[in-house]
Amino acid sequence: MPPPLLTTLLAFLTLTPTATLAHSHLAHILINGQLYHGFDPRPNQPNDPSRVGWWTAATDDGFVTPANYTHPDIICHKSGASPAAHAPVRAGDRVHVQWNGWPMGHVGPVLSYLAGCAGLEGDEAGCTGVDKAALRWTKVDDSQPVLEFVEGAGINGGVPGQRWASDVLIAANNSWQVAIPDGLAPGPYVLRNEVIALHYAAEEDGAQNYPLCVNLWVEGGDGGMELDGFEATEFYREDDPGVWLNVTAGLSSYVVPGPTVAVGATPVPYAEQTISLFEAEGTPVVVLRGTETVPFSGGAAPTAEPRARGRYDRN
Repeated sequence: MPPPLLTTLLAFLTLTPTATLAHSHLAHILINGQLYHGFDPRPNQPNDPSRVGWWTAATDDGFVTPANYTHPDIICHKSGASPAAHAPVRAGDRVHVQWNGWPMGHVGPVLSYLAGCAGLEGDEAGCTGVDKAALRWTKVDDSQPVLEFVEGAGINGGVPGQRWASDVLIAANNSWQVAIPDGLAPGPYVLRNEVIALHYAAEEDGAQNYPLCVNLWVEGGDGGMELDGFEATEFYREDDPGVWLNVTAGLSSYVVPGPTVAVGATPVPYAEQTISLFEAEGTPVVVLRGTETVPFSGGAAPTAEPRARGRYDRN
């Protein structure tokens, strides 16, 4: 049986900006209906050996604060470390990123970056065990327009009349789709998907970043896209207008923090940010000699287990 998260659109409790801290993790990704496991950092949670999600030390499902924007934790979350497996995807396909839940009212942007592992020290194994500080990133989605003014929006949390990118994520069963650019060269990559929760951002160091990573093996691209090469520790500043702001103060616009979206990237529009259906377990790969892959065989074949209950699920 597929996990309940994949077949049921879950309702979430209404939360005001002062109710609680947002906490979540990347449960899995779907590529053309094929499921690849993320990583659950909470204590005593089983994690599949074939997972493509990076290990993190965020055992509270917590976040990285602006005070740590220059710390390596902002790269792929706290003490992030790469797994052995990679999810195969063709350039031009979409990666459906499934979060473990997201509360209403914890508003903000949804940002996506790609970093290639080819050419890095130890890249014979793709992104496995890569030095995260050596990764250079290209933004492929900034969830524009991020903030829209829509009649009826915000009545269940947040500011009435405002619809944020995070609300679009919630409406799609707490998921976000990222398009892999057609011009991306074949090879191993890290996909970094990040939500920035702004409900406490009026306070100094109040924004909450959730940067979570998965390994990909990209096939079929023509290599024509020029990658930007930003360091994650240089993405944001504590005083960026999109980081330190009062989201309840009647904003007329929002300035997305970080680099601009690269030429050649094709962000998925809001109208297409919809639920993706689970069809089967995917077969991740491990990278040999830099350009050759074989199916992952480092553990038992993965099976779809019911998702651990999230703190925002209704009874």
